[in-house]
Order: sequence, then C-alpha cells, then structure tokens
Amino acid sequence: MQRARAFRLSKLGLLCTIVLLVFSMLAVACGNSNNNGGNANTSGNAAKNDSTNTATTDNSATTNNTAATDGNTAADLPEVKLTWYFPGNFPQPQQDKIFAEVNKVIKEKINATVDFKAIPFGDFDQKMQVVIASGEPYDITFTAGWINNYTQNVAKGAFLPLDDLLAKYAPTTLNSMPASFWDATKIKGQIYGFVNQQISARTPAVAVPKALIDKYGLDMNAIGGKIGYDSLDLLLPFIQAVQKDNPQKYPVIGIDPDFFNMEAIVGFNIPGVVKFGDDSLTVVNQFESNEMKTFAATLRDWSAQGILHSKERISKKTDDWTDGKAGKWVLNIGGAFKPGGANLDSALGGEPYLEVPAGTAHLTTGGITATMQAINRNSKNPERAMMLLELLNTDKDLYNLLNFGIKGEQYDFDADGLMIPGPTQADYNPQVPWMFASNFLANVEKGMPADVWEQTKKVNAEAEPSKLLGFTFDAEPVKGEIAKASAVNDEYSRAISLGVTSEEKYNEFVAKMKDAGADKIIAEMQKQINAWKAAK
Repeated sequence: MQRARAFRLSKLGLLCTIVLLVFSMLAVACGNSNNNGGNANTSGNAAKNDSTNTATTDNSATTNNTAATDGNTAADLPEVKLTWYFPGNFPQPQQDKIFAEVNKVIKEKINATVDFKAIPFGDFDQKMQVVIASGEPYDITFTAGWINNYTQNVAKGAFLPLDDLLAKYAPTTLNSMPASFWDATKIKGQIYGFVNQQISARTPAVAVPKALIDKYGLDMNAIGGKIGYDSLDLLLPFIQAVQKDNPQKYPVIGIDPDFFNMEAIVGFNIPGVVKFGDDSLTVVNQFESNEMKTFAATLRDWSAQGILHSKERISKKTDDWTDGKAGKWVLNIGGAFKPGGANLDSALGGEPYLEVPAGTAHLTTGGITATMQAINRNSKNPERAMMLLELLNTDKDLYNLLNFGIKGEQYDFDADGLMIPGPTQADYNPQVPWMFASNFLANVEKGMPADVWEQTKKVNAEAEPSKLLGFTFDAEPVKGEIAKASAVNDEYSRAISLGVTSEEKYNEFVAKMKDAGADKIIAEMQKQINAWKAAK
C-alpha cells in the first residue's frame, strides 16, 4: 500500500502495518487488499474506459492548481479546518513543522487548514474503531482491506459515497486512471474510496540486507518468484548461517493472501478467499485450507527451533522497521515488490537492502484498493475534503513537501536531479509516499531507476489480472458475523503468526471462527460472486 512489512497476522491478524494519509491514487503496502495485507509489515490524462485496461497514465502535476471549481478562487471559499486520520511511521521529530508548511500551501490554494492526525501503524485500527463508533468529528481517513477495513466501514455506514464529489471537485484525479480502478472501489454501485495510485500488481517482496547477502552468499535470483507458504525452507540454510554468527537476528514473514495464491474477499483476517486460477470462483475458508495449515506448521517448527524469536516479539502487536533499523532482521517478507522498492527498504532499515519478488504478481481488486482515502459520512465539509485530495494529487511540490519535508533541509537533489538526503532528513522521514497521494508524483530517489514510475506502470499493466478483478463485496448482510470473526482473529493471530500456538490451539481458533459465523460469511460471499458473474 511504505511498506512496513512486518508480520501482520491481523491480516491473519492485520498483516499489515502500513500506511498513511491522503491517498488519492494507488501506490504499499503495505499491503494490497480488499484485501491484501501488507504488514506493518508504496495521474493521468484521459481515463481509459475499457474496464480491462489497467495501465495508468502519467499525471502532469501542476503547482498552480487551486482545486477551486466553477470559477471560484481560494478567496471565494469560506475558511474551514479539516481533520485527517492516517497511519504511518509516526511520530516524526519535526512533523509539526512540516505540517505547518503544508498548511500554508493548502490555505493559499483552497482556504483550508488540516489537523493531521498521524497515528502509529500498530495503533491505527483501534483508534479508528473508537473514532467511528463514538461519532467523533473528522473528515478524511485512510482505509484499505488491511487496515481500517474499507468493506466493513462501508457496511457500517461510516463513509460517504464519492461519485458526485469526484466528478465535480476532483476531475483530474478521476480521469487519471482506468475506469476499472474506480470500479474496484464500488460497493452497491457507488465509490466510497479515493484511490491512491501506486504499485497495484501484488506479490510480496523478499527484502534482505545486502551485507548479509554478501557475507553468507544468498543467491537472490535463485529464490526470486519461488517463495511461498510451502517453500520457506529454501531460505532456511541462509537464515541458520546468519543466526549462527548473529543469534540476535530473526526473519520477519508477513502473511499476505498472494503468499498463498489466494485473493481475500474482505481481508485475510476474515474467512473467505478465492484461489488464483479457480475458474469456478469458489469461496473457501483459508483458515481450514491445507495452505494455511502447512504454513502454520512451518512457523510452529521454526519457533520451536528458536528461529523466530517468538517470546521476544509476542508482546508487540505487529513487527515494524524499528527492529529492522536496529539490525535485528535476517530478512523481511511482505508488502509488495515494486521497482525501486529496495530503496525504501534501505531507508527504513538504515542500510542497503536488495529485493526480489516472492511469487508472481497479480492485479486484484485488493491491490487497487490497498491505499485509499475515505470521507466521513458526517463530514461538515465533504466538498473541501475532496478538493484537498485533488490538490495533493495534482500539486507535485505540495505532495513532496508532505512526503519528504523541506528541500534543502530534509532532502535535496544531486547534479542528475535525483533526490538525496538533506542535512536534517532524520527530523522528518516517514517513508510512506504511497500513503498521501499518487506515488507517481514522488521525487525519484538516487539509486532508483530514473524511469521508476514508468516501470511501475508497466508492471501494473502487464500483471496477470485476477478473475475477480472488479468485484467488491457488500458486507452489510453479514457485518455482525464479520465483526465477531475479526475479534476472534485479533485474539489468536499474533500467536499463530509467531508459531507459538499448538495444533490443538490452531484448531480451537478455526472452531471459534465457525462459531463467529464463518460459514454464513462465506455463503454470502459466494452468493454475491455468483450474481456478479451472471451479470458480466
């Protein structure tokens, strides 16, 4: 959706961990999902109306966009204050300074200021559950399948339909991507999510510190595309060699539906997936599958051997790059493999990383909806909220200020025009460019290919499309069962992800999912998919 790829078994327990702010076009994780999950573990001209066309077009951003419509200027608009909730690698030491600079531009362009509610990845789900349930005022929130669950919140009536607002106040963003991308967000025929363009063809990344690769001889090309739920042992000799000399290090393995060749319908923490390649589009319970049981058994075995450092990690809700930067990781599997992704890993990990794809990339509804913003149904200023999202997706300078800080301070450019760290980069470096708006507006960092965004669009265009592409589940008929299933997942997922549950405990988890209504959820999913197929 950056991609803190840590073991989110809130995907199996959030699988997740994220990412942030105004997303307006898709770019991650973290993630993936209608579900995907990433774990806390990154616009165009005329839209293509062919729903099978997934290539994105280049958005010619302008720093002069006022986002005003109907001939109005910022001076014609009454001043408003917006509240925006998003997750990420926060707090940052100088975030208030950067947010103040961002607000100067927003005030000038659309006569608004924003109260930026930057929440740590691991706290975001719980925070938004409280905010939404209490009716606390806010205007915009980050949402996806892997965090602040999009489908569930639409079923609760938490979000506002965006179709008319997009057409009137965000026409450039609306027309910057294929109609199929917006179709992927629709529930009961309406758009509730403002898509953030990024890498939407999903397969997890295998990221490894270059120093360990060089010293212990891991052949990245040999493992690329070959790592899944049943082939983790390909990595075992390397992991064991590293741990022999560095017993404090451990592997982080995020659980992503693509890791199992599955597409999650709501989120990987909720029962209900369709396997890639299944022409019948039969919905199954992933927790009862041989794939999931095999994976859980491998984790159990690795935990028993001390490989996962489970006791050390069990007290944390999710893994994040704090431990990676402290030099504790052997490798990290999760998020989404993408061109230039190793640069992000290197920045988050504080040392050079290399990446390869875990498997084969698929273009899914969850991949498209992995990074979105939603507007509160009760927002007092939905028009201005939409104007803000349009502004961030069309004003490249503003986007980069919010992502990277102030030129000459947190970042600068070399002689080739590539972004390099500034003298005070550590003061503001959240590393979640896919969180705020279209990732294709981001400055190209030194070490990335100069054409990284063209490469990313090419990956999106050439990825194998899921047979479920365009289907979005309406969770309203089973929202009670989904809430119960989510609670069961929260109770067991972290322990399962770290291999500290016995087979008996795992079976207890599956039984509780049944009691929560897994069969009813899956039956409703199948009913809606069958109707969708018949209507195509």
